[in-house]
Amino acid sequence: MLKKILLTVLTFIFMVNTPLAQDSKDREAQKLFIKIEEGLTSGSVDKFSNYFSGRNYISLSNGTSGYFSSNQSYYVIKDYLSVFQPISFKFTNIVIDSGNPFAAGSLKFNNKGIRGTATVFVTLNFSDNEWRISQITISQY
Repeated sequence: MLKKILLTVLTFIFMVNTPLAQDSKDREAQKLFIKIEEGLTSGSVDKFSNYFSGRNYISLSNGTSGYFSSNQSYYVIKDYLSVFQPISFKFTNIVIDSGNPFAAGSLKFNNKGIRGTATVFVTLNFSDNEWRISQITISQY
C-alpha cells in the first residue's frame, strides 16, 4: 500500500514538474530573443554575445559566411553592424516550442547614408543547461 502511494505521489510530481520545466526553458529562450532584439536594435553585440555557442554558423549579406567561435562571432557581427548601422530591428516571427527555437525579423539599417532592409534569422540550441545562439543569418532584400 505504501509503495502504491509513493508511486502515485512520484508520478504526480513528475507530471506536474515536466510542463513547468518546459515552460521555464521556453521563457529562457524568449528572454534570449529579447536580448538579441535589443542588441541588434542598438547595434550592441555585447547585449547577447555571452550566449554564442562554441561554434556558430554566421551568414551575412556582406559575403561573410562560415562557422565561427564565440569570440570570432562577436567581432564578425560587431564589424557588420558598424557598417550596416541599425536604425531599427524587430523579430516578427518567433517559434519557441521546438527543439531548436528560432526567430526571424526585419532589420532597417543605414549604410553610408543609404537606408536598407535585411531579414535576420536566429537559431538557438540548448547546451550546458542553457540556450545558446547557434546561427545568425542576415540577408538583404
